[in-house]
Amino acid sequence: MMKILIVEDNRDIQALLTEVLTPTYQIASAFDGITGLKLATQEQPDLIILDLMLPNLTGESVLKTIRRSSTVPIIVLTAIQDKQKTVALLQAGANDYLTKPFDLDELVARIEVQLRAQPSQLPSNKLTFAEITLDLITHEIFVNNQPLTLPKKEFAMLVLLLRHPHQVFAKAQLYETVWGEPYRDAENTLNVHLSNLRVKINELAQQPQYIISIWGIGVRLV
Repeated sequence: MMKILIVEDNRDIQALLTEVLTPTYQIASAFDGITGLKLATQEQPDLIILDLMLPNLTGESVLKTIRRSSTVPIIVLTAIQDKQKTVALLQAGANDYLTKPFDLDELVARIEVQLRAQPSQLPSNKLTFAEITLDLITHEIFVNNQPLTLPKKEFAMLVLLLRHPHQVFAKAQLYETVWGEPYRDAENTLNVHLSNLRVKINELAQQPQYIISIWGIGVRLV
């Protein structure tokens, strides 16, 4: 069953969309931008329905951040009637949009169109990069064929990096995606977790230095 992530802070709309779509799709829900961004990475949905007016992080910011690393179809819900604004959304990476109030049948039809346009992919529970293998179901990790055990946050960071190797993640982006909260006075917390993760991998790897820092920008897996 395909999965749809609904990022919408209006609980009535969330409930309505969930009720309509649940018979056909698996649903994940987020009520603010930061949680939406986090679930977009963790849940790996087949399609995202994204409201623009969100607390904590705007829909525009969520859209642009997702587009740095994913081509998942995104349908934007907006109360804005300005055509220039909607054109800008499409240019920023939205696949489609509907203005509120919207017709449910039309939304369902647009979802079907977007999902039909996507290439079919076989589901995989494992992420592999060079010497590192991670099982998303069992949470088993092997580096150079040796088992590695990680706490929750370090595991989540490694999943994110393995899903997008070579991509540079800003520290704020990495923190907000994994912790699901704003990056305020959290640099030390993030640096400690990154350092621990890097050391644990390097201790087992034949070719260490998988996680490198890009000065002034962020980190990436290479």
